[in-house]
Amino acid sequence: MADVEATAIYHGPTDAMPTTDATWDTYNATQASLIHAPVAQDIAAWYKYALLTAYIVMLVGMVLNLVTVIAYVQSPLLSRGKPVHQLIFNMTISDLTTCLASQPFLTFLYTDAGQRYIIGRKFQCIASLVGIGISFDSTMMALILITCERLFAIHSPLQHMHRVTKKSCRVAILIAWTIILAKNVSLFFMNKWQSGVSCVGITVMTDAYVSYVYNLGLYTMLGSVALLNILLIIVVIIAKRKAGTMSASETMTKSVRRQIKSTRSEMKIVKIVFLAVGVLFLTWIPHNTLANVAQSYVSKNQTAPFNIVVGWHMTRGLVIFGTIADPLIYFLQNSGCHSAVLSLFGCSETKLPGRQQQSVYSLDSQTHESNVSEVTV
Repeated sequence: MADVEATAIYHGPTDAMPTTDATWDTYNATQASLIHAPVAQDIAAWYKYALLTAYIVMLVGMVLNLVTVIAYVQSPLLSRGKPVHQLIFNMTISDLTTCLASQPFLTFLYTDAGQRYIIGRKFQCIASLVGIGISFDSTMMALILITCERLFAIHSPLQHMHRVTKKSCRVAILIAWTIILAKNVSLFFMNKWQSGVSCVGITVMTDAYVSYVYNLGLYTMLGSVALLNILLIIVVIIAKRKAGTMSASETMTKSVRRQIKSTRSEMKIVKIVFLAVGVLFLTWIPHNTLANVAQSYVSKNQTAPFNIVVGWHMTRGLVIFGTIADPLIYFLQNSGCHSAVLSLFGCSETKLPGRQQQSVYSLDSQTHESNVSEVTV
């Protein structure tokens, strides 16, 4: 809960704050702040830079993800592609949701007009916090779904071909979004909002919500992503060794060659998972670390170092950098997505001599899946 709690630190201009010890009190409707402590500099001078960096990331991310969404809808990837493309499309929707749902909270936090507007408006305040929660949870849940799918595909390829269908993926996505919405919308019923108080997590969320909903959900999802990817690494290593042993066999049959080719095809999607997870943790850890350091000072009734607080604000845009990285990863690592985006802009990949036009989609089509399944069986 460090990030939500730390949002209370230095909220609003501080040049008029009284130099008393830290108290859990409210200031005024315009410059509301929870922590009244001596401050050598005005943290609000950095707000415009924090907001600018975050909005640049969201703008670029929104454009890239919107292009990817349109490319997927207009291409045969969703209708005739592998079920995993349903999950990649869901990750794109999650990133697009992050770019849109994060904006109200950042506006209310970093602009004077936003701070004046949100004071006294309960629904808008809680809705902005719900939006920021949904944006992060949707990314986590999308990574959990695609990691589970890849884990099953590499560990049990035959069962995966028959049990993981586009319909089952859509059902899993629907269940995941239902859980996300239920978790975050419950804040409308588990809040302690008061008029005239800053619209930040620590002033709005009840202790029960923080302990049993926010923290429990956050760290459960983070732990699940980490654990599932460790298992996926182990399964991939075993599968590669097995494929290497089969390739070295002198009596390799046609069915074995097809199975090896199918396994290598599945490995390409695994790259996307590892890269997306790596970007998430590399961009989330700095911001969360600074938030925990700042919160450690607040818990001791001390003023957090100015540079720590500035760093915490300036890394807020870094948390959502995955919205830029993810669509680029899909474009560079997946031939189907690459071709779909190029086709959207009227371009086409350079065709090699003797290569069939459908080769871009050959690894992603249902026809290829059924052929591999029949030969293997």
